[in-house]
Amino acid sequence: MAYAQQELKQRIEQAVGHANAYQRPIIASYSWEIEAQDVNSLTHGTTERYYFTTPDRSMRAIGFGIAKQLKASGHDRFLRIQSKWSNLNRDHVGDDLFAFCGFSFSELKAPDYRWSSFGEASMTVPKFLFLERDGRTTVTLFATIDPHSNAEQTLNQLASDYAELHQPKANRFVTRIRMTRDGNEAFEASFHQATQLLQTSLKKIVLAREVVYEMDQAVDLAGLVRELERSQPGSYIFFFQPTVDEAFLGATPERLVLKEGNQIKTAAVAGSAPRHAVEQTDDVLGLALLEDKKNRVEHSIVVDSITSTLHDLSTRIEKPDQPMLLKNRHIQHLYTPITATLAPDVTLLQIIEKLHPTPALGGEPKLEAVKAIREIETFERGWYGSPVGWMDGQENGEFIVAIRSGLFTERSAILYAGCGLVEGSQLTSELDETETKLSPMLQALSHLCTLEKDDVYVD
Repeated sequence: MAYAQQELKQRIEQAVGHANAYQRPIIASYSWEIEAQDVNSLTHGTTERYYFTTPDRSMRAIGFGIAKQLKASGHDRFLRIQSKWSNLNRDHVGDDLFAFCGFSFSELKAPDYRWSSFGEASMTVPKFLFLERDGRTTVTLFATIDPHSNAEQTLNQLASDYAELHQPKANRFVTRIRMTRDGNEAFEASFHQATQLLQTSLKKIVLAREVVYEMDQAVDLAGLVRELERSQPGSYIFFFQPTVDEAFLGATPERLVLKEGNQIKTAAVAGSAPRHAVEQTDDVLGLALLEDKKNRVEHSIVVDSITSTLHDLSTRIEKPDQPMLLKNRHIQHLYTPITATLAPDVTLLQIIEKLHPTPALGGEPKLEAVKAIREIETFERGWYGSPVGWMDGQENGEFIVAIRSGLFTERSAILYAGCGLVEGSQLTSELDETETKLSPMLQALSHLCTLEKDDVYVD
């Protein structure tokens, strides 16, 4: 950082001038290129940590600290946070903004309980952003500059904070973890209620299962992220830790939307089958999935819903006529990629609001399915199944669907898995599907923790 201090000081002084002129805080930022390095060094840095990487690992973003955090709540949370982001872009001096973003699946039932650090809509500009993209690695420093700030003091504090990023945290002992609630009985009760609703106007509903584990000490979350990245090469890896008390992370195969200029890419991912170590058997399972009537119906509902939603936002939509297979380590899905050219003035957050939740995570019709989920599920989904990702000041960004995930606290891990129900769904096969979807996280945990057997509370 030393060679960038003069330029950074000039940027801060410029921001101080704007803050004094407008009498409000201004975001200052400065970027410089660094030698290629391991930007997945989450063992360094502060308690606020953020991470996002694409399945091919061509893009990695890691954030430390919080320079500015925007939050919103309520049914109009997408619109409200869009307005706050536009204002922040206005009050900004320097290189392009970047925020790690996430939303709750729906309005939180009990915001003071779990997920209190996350809220219903959040955009976090980190203090330090390490970005690896297009073969380049850059670091960007963001700072909130108040009126009458002292540029020299601000610069010295930033230099001190930057130096702390290179101080690794001590290694932990092996964590012991045991299941305390398997969530099977609650899932079964919800399943029976859902099947009754499927006899009415509801065509599909997606139920989630919550499995709770206790730990004797906090798990090494940085190590867990590394293990997920190693063991799930075809998945997005995401990690959001806004406070020392709570962290949300996972490995998901499902992109919600990628926006580059006026072009977007999305996909329908619905319908699944397990993988098999023997290639011939795995191929048979994949072919059976492609020909399975129940899974094809479930998948077509998602495809039709996404294309219908994009119709009013786009001037062109392209997709193949038949789904293909998306294969991950433990599971394979029916997959239909969809691309579109946006109509003028359509924003990324507007697209997310319209798409979320797709029938792959909510159901169809959307509003009826979300209402039913809130009524029959006994736990708070929080950010599970929700849009999580990043956005820059040019309204470009990428959001994924936060599945294959878990919420971690100092002494607990709450894991989530879901499955889509349509007419003809069977309880045993749906429960088996949730077990398959829990596998990536449990396998990663097994490399860092000792899994203990104990009496399980059946709710």
